[in-house]
Amino acid sequence: MTLLDEASIQLANFPKGKVLFRQGDRGGAAYIVESGAVGIFRETGDRKIPLATLRKGELFGEMAVIDNSPRMATAFTLEESTLMVISIEALTDKMRKADPFIKALVTMLMSNLRNVHDSYTPKSRSLLDSVTSLQKQSEFVARFMQSSIAPELKNELQAKLQEFDAVVKELRRIAMTHRAQDRREDAIPSESDLPALP
Repeated sequence: MTLLDEASIQLANFPKGKVLFRQGDRGGAAYIVESGAVGIFRETGDRKIPLATLRKGELFGEMAVIDNSPRMATAFTLEESTLMVISIEALTDKMRKADPFIKALVTMLMSNLRNVHDSYTPKSRSLLDSVTSLQKQSEFVARFMQSSIAPELKNELQAKLQEFDAVVKELRRIAMTHRAQDRREDAIPSESDLPALP
């Protein structure tokens, strides 16, 4: 028996760029990627922080459905995708019928996963991911420079950061030029792929 044999699980097709849910929304369904790719990002003020790219067989959106908490991130399709949609009613029914020990175990796992997600750092899976991570580190240093630090430290950091940014820019050019040789799939969606905030 496969998941698709469950009458409560539906297959749905979504076009590229479709926002499936937004950070802060209440959970109405969980999803499993059947084909295509889904990007996950967090919103902080006016910033969007790419977290992960999900592909065939990967589950997402289940925590908000199981424990009725707000969505921790925004999910959208990076390309035309087919997803298994598991409704909140189906999950609630399955949880209600589950053994009390299993329910308690799932609740503990959800709590642990939330703690992991709160400190989640995407792991690079491609050369372009690694370059993107370097760029993020540069942004952290740039924000640090905006704090109250000694002028000589700020000047020294600024000079080195300019050199670092030039190297990262060149690494990105190389990564994009030789994209075909980097056969690993990206784990982190490109910021240019993220949908605009409402």
